[in-house]
Amino acid sequence: MNAKENYLAAITFREPEYVPLGNEPVWHTFQFEGNFRQATWTDHWGVDWEVGLADTVPFPRGNPLPGLERLDDYQFPDPNQLQYTDEMKDALQDVDHGAQLVKGELTYLLFERAWAITGMENLMMGFVSHPAEMHRFLHGIAGYARAVFDRYLGLGVDAIGFSEDLGSQRALMISPAMFREFILPEYRYCFENVLKAGKIVHFHSCGCIHAIAKDLAGIGVSILNPIQARANDLPRIKADTLGKMALHGGIDTALLASGTPEDVRSEVARIMAILKPGGGYICAPDQDIPGIPEINLQTLWQTARQLGRY
Repeated sequence: MNAKENYLAAITFREPEYVPLGNEPVWHTFQFEGNFRQATWTDHWGVDWEVGLADTVPFPRGNPLPGLERLDDYQFPDPNQLQYTDEMKDALQDVDHGAQLVKGELTYLLFERAWAITGMENLMMGFVSHPAEMHRFLHGIAGYARAVFDRYLGLGVDAIGFSEDLGSQRALMISPAMFREFILPEYRYCFENVLKAGKIVHFHSCGCIHAIAKDLAGIGVSILNPIQARANDLPRIKADTLGKMALHGGIDTALLASGTPEDVRSEVARIMAILKPGGGYICAPDQDIPGIPEINLQTLWQTARQLGRY
């Protein structure tokens, strides 16, 4: 098996030769121009973005919808305005499909996009104060995402991916019951055509999300990342998703940043013992941050190769 074949065997719970590693170049990833920029700018949703610290992503600072009682005044953008640039076309033509999978990205999917538009406080209040408007609001955003994913499918991608942080360090940011009422049905709508086409759904959510891992697996999500080690009950997530949804990440980035190589070896061994059995695991840090000592990264990959054989 090459790395791509081994990766596919792992995420489909067949018989991989080893646990795939997060530094293997199995993905060619691109995103249509116009949805997200690493810059201070205003997007076509009307959201103002501001770069804070260097080398970090911008943060929403201006919210164009001040409250859901004004939803009728808000105009959703046209997903067809996103640009498939000549640079993207040329790069996609050069992909070696025998060695790589192609993924179309969408930064800020649904919950994230909603609070970027209306502000976190307004969003949280809206779930209770304006439930009918909230359903309409989320469905409008989901329709946008579905249309973008349809465009990616038309280009022959193998997967779609997106950011959708749902958890704090200790819990979901909304209750599991509220998630299942408002958010989960819109995910089904977003992913319907992707899953009908047999493509991979690569779901990114930081934070504590073990309460809904089974829900995500149940609607067909293929891979969940980054499985933050200090925020989640990892044995619970593994038990709830085994044979249904692969898990990517799980190696404590705080330890990688501040620990010794021996600490890293022990952490990789601990996480492998939990997430490796039965397949469906890709070993990687649980966050992507600058400043991790190179010796610790090399120790991570070396230890994972040693312990990851099936």
